[in-house]
Amino acid sequence: MKISVTRCYTLAWKSFSKWWIPLCLISGIIFVFEIVPRIVVRADVNELKITARSSLTAISENDLAKLAEISPKVRAQTTRLMGKITRFGLYIFPFIALLTIILLMYANWAVKNRQETRRPLTTLIYIALVHVMLAIGKLLAFFFFFFPGAYLYVKLFFVSLIMLEGGKGAGEAIKISWQMTRGNFWELFLIVVMNTGIQFLSLPTVIGTIPATGFVNTARAAAFRMIWEEGSYAGR
Repeated sequence: MKISVTRCYTLAWKSFSKWWIPLCLISGIIFVFEIVPRIVVRADVNELKITARSSLTAISENDLAKLAEISPKVRAQTTRLMGKITRFGLYIFPFIALLTIILLMYANWAVKNRQETRRPLTTLIYIALVHVMLAIGKLLAFFFFFFPGAYLYVKLFFVSLIMLEGGKGAGEAIKISWQMTRGNFWELFLIVVMNTGIQFLSLPTVIGTIPATGFVNTARAAAFRMIWEEGSYAGR
């Protein structure tokens, strides 16, 4: 079935306005776990920037003695910073992925306007792991080629929601998501672009990213439900 982007965002707004408290609460927790690593590594980043600028100045002035003095500092600071980023990535990113799945679960409930039985924690962790693996794949696709990356992102747009709603495994969810997006690629691509724009516009306000995150995930769930229910995927 063809979806309407206008109807999708109208449904998302109505749903978000009723469920904004849990959606913003979960988004707020995600925000905290995203912002804390930036605060912790800020001093290291600033220190590395200063040292890197000094290194570039030495190169431009062909000051080999100064460059030899600065190079070990650059290596040491880079190693320290990468170590912190790696640790945060290993410990915090999977937790953020789990929170994102929980946020999608609540967004799906918001669109249906009813709370259903929560998925077991082990199921949520499994869906979060699939979410992480697909995110890495999509990022790699974007890194090498934008258009194939965008195509892959849209085609896999509903995988996590299908696993939450239909209790499907990763392989079956990918197959169904691929089918669900057929005939609606450009509408879904527009939703992705608009969601990205909403989050981008909320960045200067900082705190505005909390409701923005909740709303764009509700818009994603709204698009999912419009196709899922009217396309008779629920019975599969």
